[in-house]
Amino acid sequence: MTSYILTLHNAPWSNQSVASACDFAETAISMGKEVKALFLYQDAVLNASKQLDIPSDEFNGSDRLQALHKKFGTKILLCVTAASKRGINQNNISQGYTIAGLAEFAEMTTATDKVIQFK
Repeated sequence: MTSYILTLHNAPWSNQSVASACDFAETAISMGKEVKALFLYQDAVLNASKQLDIPSDEFNGSDRLQALHKKFGTKILLCVTAASKRGINQNNISQGYTIAGLAEFAEMTTATDKVIQFK
């Protein structure tokens, strides 16, 4: 079975990378592939913030990521350094997100077939 790790890099409000990553993950899982994790890096870690306030008429990437986690159990990991730089820590992240280091990400990639970036 082919396995994937997806990385996201952009802020929740900047473009469609979160939606595209979630669409890819859902399609891959429905085809019997494994999505080991979504790794949020750079401004993408802002998706995990409890203080994120997206108007109801705009796409909410955080809700979409949480739905993916709830439905399939997909891990959603935040880069600890990127999160710390943006004031995000274990106390102010939404449910379903886990803070992790680049070392954990690197270790996961050694046992994964493909890493795909969404920028």
